[in-house]
Amino acid sequence: MPRILRLFAVLWLAASASACRPDDGPPKDGPVEVLIWHKKDGVELDFFNRQVAAFNREHDGRIRIKTLKRDNEELRTQFIFASVGGQGPDLIFGPSDNISVFAVTGSLRPVTDVLPDTFLARFDSSGVLDWNGKKWLVADQVGNHLAFVYNKRLLPAVPETWEELIPMLQALTKDTTGDGRPDRYGLTWNYTEPFFFVPFLTGAGGWVMTPDEKPTLDTPQTVEAIRFVLDLRDKYKIIPGESDYNVAETLFKEGRAAAVINGPWAWAGYKRAGIDYGIARIPKMPGGRWSAPVTSSLGYSVNVNVPDWKVPYLRTVLEFLTGPAMQTAMADSLATIPTQPQVLAIPKVAENPILQASLAQLAVGRPMPLTPQMRQVWDGMRGPYQLVMSGSVSPEQGARKMQVEVQNLMDDMSR
Repeated sequence: MPRILRLFAVLWLAASASACRPDDGPPKDGPVEVLIWHKKDGVELDFFNRQVAAFNREHDGRIRIKTLKRDNEELRTQFIFASVGGQGPDLIFGPSDNISVFAVTGSLRPVTDVLPDTFLARFDSSGVLDWNGKKWLVADQVGNHLAFVYNKRLLPAVPETWEELIPMLQALTKDTTGDGRPDRYGLTWNYTEPFFFVPFLTGAGGWVMTPDEKPTLDTPQTVEAIRFVLDLRDKYKIIPGESDYNVAETLFKEGRAAAVINGPWAWAGYKRAGIDYGIARIPKMPGGRWSAPVTSSLGYSVNVNVPDWKVPYLRTVLEFLTGPAMQTAMADSLATIPTQPQVLAIPKVAENPILQASLAQLAVGRPMPLTPQMRQVWDGMRGPYQLVMSGSVSPEQGARKMQVEVQNLMDDMSR
C-alpha cells in the first residue's frame, strides 16, 4: 500500500478503535441490515429512495437496506479509511474510476463472491468491470458523461460545430436591464472543474496521460483547449464571467441560460424544473474533432469486510438494484443507459429520445481509464487550471503547472 494511504489507515484506526467490527452472524431479532454508501443526488436520489423503500416493504422483517449519501470525494476517502479499519458500509455505489484505488488499498471483495456467473452474464462489457484480473463493480448504468443540454424554447436545435453555434448563443445572451451584465446567457457550465474541461481537451486532440500512465498535459493541445474556453467567456461572452456547478444549474433551471453542459445525473431535474430540454453532442472543435467527454460506468462494489454469512443477503439486494426491472425503470425515469442489452431493446427504452441522444454522445466519448493514477490527474489539474481561469497564470503556464502537479502526485503515491 502506498505510504500516504498507510498513514491514512493508521489515522482511521486510531480514530475508530472503539467502533464495532462486523458481527459473527445474523441478528437474532429483526431484519439483516445492508448499508449502502452512495453519491446520488436530486431526482436520482428521490428515485433511489423510493425503490429502496419498496424493497424494504417487500422484504419486511428479513432484509432492510439502509443508505447514506456522501459527496464523491468524501465517499471515496472515507470508504478507504473505513474498510482498511475493518469497517464501513456493505456496499458502495460510485463511478468506475474508483475501483482501482479501492482494489489497491484492499478495500473490496470481488463481486463474483456475491453474484453468480449466470446473473453477471446478462451484462455487457460496461456492466461488470474487471481490473487486474478480478471483477470489482457491477453497474446499473453506463455513461456518467457530459453532453450538451439545451432549452428548446430558446434554442430549438444544436448544430454540429462551435463555429455555427457560437453566433446563435451570442444572440441569446441578453442584458435587458442595461446594467452591463447579461440577464440570460447562451451557455453555462462548471467550466472551472477539470472533469468539465476534458471534452475541450479531447476535442483539441489532447488527453491527460499516456497508456503507460505518464501525464500529457504540457502540450499545445492543452493550451488550445484552454484558450477556447477562455474565448467562450472573454471574447464571445456567451458564458458567465464566474461559474461553478450550482450557478450553472440555477441559471439553466430558471431559464436564464439557453444551454448547459452537464451529465445524466442532472437531466431529470431539468424536467422537474419545467424545462423542455433536448440532448445533443457537445459540438465539434474548430479542428473538426468532436468534443469528447470521458465516459464511465456507475455501480456497486462490495466491502472486503462483508462476512460470509451476509453474502446471500447482499446477493438479493444487488440483484434487485442492478436487475432488468430496475434498469428499465431507471432508463424510463432518469434516461440512464442500461448495462443489460435486453433492457436497451425494450420499446419504451429504445424509443426514448433523450436516451438515444445520450447514446449518441456516449459513442464519441473517451472511456475513463481504470488506473489509480486518474485520481492524481484530476487532483493535479484542478489548482493550475483554476489559476488560468482566474487570470493568475497564462494558458501555457497553466499547462506546465498541471503537468508538474500531476507528476508530483503520481510520484508521491508510488513511494
